[in-house]
Amino acid sequence: MYNFLQGMRVIEMGHILLGPHVGQTLGDMGADIVKIEAPEGDFYRTVGVKRNQGMSAQWLNCNRNKRSISIDLKSQEGRDVLTELVRGADVFIHNMRPRAVAKLGFDYESVKRLNSSIVYCYSSGFGEAGPYRDFPAFDDIIQARSGLASLNGVLDGQPKLTPIPITDLATSMNLTQAVLAGVYRKATTGQGCCVEVPMFESFVTLVMNQHLNGHAFQPPEDDVGYQRMLSPFRKPCATADGFIVHGVYTFAHWKKFLLEVGRQDVVDSDLLADADQLGSNIAKLYQIMAEEILPQRESAAWLQLFEELDIPCAPIVDIGDLEDDPHLKAIGMFRDYDHPSEGHLRDIRHPFMVRGIEEEADVPPPVLGQSTRAILAELGYPESKIDQLISSGITRDANDTT
Repeated sequence: MYNFLQGMRVIEMGHILLGPHVGQTLGDMGADIVKIEAPEGDFYRTVGVKRNQGMSAQWLNCNRNKRSISIDLKSQEGRDVLTELVRGADVFIHNMRPRAVAKLGFDYESVKRLNSSIVYCYSSGFGEAGPYRDFPAFDDIIQARSGLASLNGVLDGQPKLTPIPITDLATSMNLTQAVLAGVYRKATTGQGCCVEVPMFESFVTLVMNQHLNGHAFQPPEDDVGYQRMLSPFRKPCATADGFIVHGVYTFAHWKKFLLEVGRQDVVDSDLLADADQLGSNIAKLYQIMAEEILPQRESAAWLQLFEELDIPCAPIVDIGDLEDDPHLKAIGMFRDYDHPSEGHLRDIRHPFMVRGIEEEADVPPPVLGQSTRAILAELGYPESKIDQLISSGITRDANDTT
């Protein structure tokens, strides 16, 4: 954890992955993340491998550096607690359907009346200005609607989902950026704001960044779809003993590589006659590489040659081998630590490296309601009132066994 954001309080009404990933990123940057959970806890606590109920591997990997308070927001007393939290917060984030949040009384206009300088950032499946606004969504749905599943089926005509929740994670990065931009504006002007970061719109910007292609011009100069990305030969290529991915990309790369492997015929052909036309010929060049050149040598020999030519390349790595990757081990990407309730664990650290700020120890992911009493006390609730809220089920404390 780095204290970039020390002193900034964030109310996170996040669930599953998207919102919690934003909260963890901000927590890694030093913000005080108060995670609001229902009495039964975030659903993600139940998903995947676990040693104890409510502490699954998936949940553990997106909820460090937070404090958990359990509140029944269906009750007036529960909503009163959240109201007090909002009054003292800098940021409010959620990834719930806007109408559900409004029904609870914590839409932007309601929160702004409680705290005029709040930075309110949220994500739902689809933007409120469009006809899909009330559609439920999660990662698979957005992969389908955004065109990603279709793109993944270019090789065999069978649409495919990417086996990571990529739309959740990509949207969480956009939402984190929105929070930081809003906080900067608040720090410089004293004014808050509301930023909506829908999943669908977020991911369409990524899918179409290059694939808008000829439709970037109006009237269109060509079809949508960037041909280099759509080539059936842009894929892991077979060598004499396995597969590799090559990064022969620029005009200079192609000439240098082809000359090195004795393909003067291709260098002298129309395929490489003009650097400006490389994109038009890329599919054929990829085909020559995949079918005629790379099968002639073993993977290790190709990787060595690409390294000597300073051309990007990579072996195909199984996810089961990443924990032993020498680079990831050298930078400490996977970290072992002892959790107070879950024992010896391993997590994946944040990807940023910082100089000039001392790194501090992370706070382990909390059990449900771990900080309920402490947070209520900070709000000025007397111990008798806290006991009453817990005993009535309005809130839940991790240490309460009744």
